Amino acid sequence: MADNLTILVVDDNKEFRENVRDILEMKGHQVQTAPDGFKALELAKQTSFDLVIMDVKMPAMNGVQTFKKIRRMAPQTPVIMVTAYAVEELVKEALREGAFGFMKKPLDFEQLFTEIENARLNGALILVVDDDRSLCANLKDVLSDKGYRVTVAYDGKDAVEKAWENNFDVMLIDMRLPPLNGLETYLAIRDVRPNTVAIIITGYRQELASLVDRTLESKAYACLEKPIDMEALASLLERTMEEKRKGLPGNR
Repeated sequence: MADNLTILVVDDNKEFRENVRDILEMKGHQVQTAPDGFKALELAKQTSFDLVIMDVKMPAMNGVQTFKKIRRMAPQTPVIMVTAYAVEELVKEALREGAFGFMKKPLDFEQLFTEIENARLNGALILVVDDDRSLCANLKDVLSDKGYRVTVAYDGKDAVEKAWENNFDVMLIDMRLPPLNGLETYLAIRDVRPNTVAIIITGYRQELASLVDRTLESKAYACLEKPIDMEALASLLERTMEEKRKGLPGNR
């Protein structure tokens, strides 16, 4: 778990916000709560929060509207959106605007702790998407040693779910995936995470030439062929992150 944080929990359900507060405080975090967006904005003006946990569906001013206002006040503060309702378009709007993550109620607190850690630790957040488990393990070891935070998905559906949960800086994505291929997975992720840079990794560059080319035409950043040259990958990631720090789009 990351160092103790100052966290704001915003939810119109008193039982929910108090339960989340109690559990986070047991982990050593300092927690304030707000029953609505207006109180959340008032608290955000008074306190510099390390993290905000925000309900999506609230009366008067919903969580997305509140998130946008907080983002203007404190653009570096990560916000995790939560909801028990089917409000996909509202959640997508928040993720596209830069919300760090999304979770469904009832909360899985182990997942929440992981998201909090990912939101606050240093080092770029990388998603590796490949059904080759040995390659994923190797990439995770190598990239973790270089200071990156690495999450692994073994199929396209899982990758899309993880992209809703975490705001990845870069995804390394294989083209041959079940049940969604690499292009379908990339486009589904880009729909909610337009600023995540995609790097294709494939062992079938010629065989899947059409699919690779279409993915590159859809603004994937680069293509690396397997077996992966780890030094070349490290250099590419370093260049990618430098461009993101300069505010460049990270796309071709």
